[in-house]
Amino acid sequence: MNQQGVHYFPGHMQKALRALEGYVKVVDLIVEIVDARAPFSSRNPLLDQLAGNKARLVLLSKEDRADPVVTKAWLDYFKQQGIPAISSNLTEGKFQKALTEATKPLVAKKREKEARFAMKKQPIRVMVIGIPNVGKSTFINSLAGKKKVHVGNKAGVTRAEQWIRLGEDFTLLDTPGVLPMNYPDGAMAVRLALLGSMKEEVLPTVELAYALFGYFRENYPHALAARFGIDDITEADADETFYQIAKIRLLYEGSEPSHTKACYLLIKEFKDGILGRFSLEVPNA
Repeated sequence: MNQQGVHYFPGHMQKALRALEGYVKVVDLIVEIVDARAPFSSRNPLLDQLAGNKARLVLLSKEDRADPVVTKAWLDYFKQQGIPAISSNLTEGKFQKALTEATKPLVAKKREKEARFAMKKQPIRVMVIGIPNVGKSTFINSLAGKKKVHVGNKAGVTRAEQWIRLGEDFTLLDTPGVLPMNYPDGAMAVRLALLGSMKEEVLPTVELAYALFGYFRENYPHALAARFGIDDITEADADETFYQIAKIRLLYEGSEPSHTKACYLLIKEFKDGILGRFSLEVPNA
């Protein structure tokens, strides 16, 4: 997955970053959501700096689209780093228990202070942060039990901060996704583009398809078996495979199988989890 360095930092992200600096001071807990298929690439070091010493929970989202063995390795990695972490597909709701556990010390301390000073009971303020399209809005909607914020499988859906009250104990702050200013090695940018965390025009889809095919050939040689009946791509040629996919799915331009349409299909089915459960990176690799 080699690619030249990529610079991508839209103006609204710079504005959002400045706003986050102020909000961090008033929240009690930060929930950082990352994509389970690439937990390292989808962690923004800028957000890491913003968090400071605040209580924090890392949530690996979309676990149902990631390699379960690799996800377990990532959870072990974060545990070794002393960072509380869980994984979820954000629709089952099992992350709610972990969130409750993470906030117990905060709730107790806050309630003791309120009782001591005869203060009105206040909810725990939770900031939800992460780069675009990792599942922040889905996380909030799952907690709320109904649609509170807009959800979309593309970068840049959330453009403004939103405070959302959830019962008596929690107030959640949804924030726009903020990416680092650049990715000097390029490989991280490729992973994020494959996950849909960057606008499609930043990196050409055909180039991404070649990168994904190369990764599959090296790490998941049977990745195309279930969907396309292509059993092993260890020795396969990328162009020939894309034309084969086009024929199988009847993707034509005129009378010829469409190489380009096959590339778009491969990326979409990976991004949506239809292709299967695959991870794009492993701990310490």
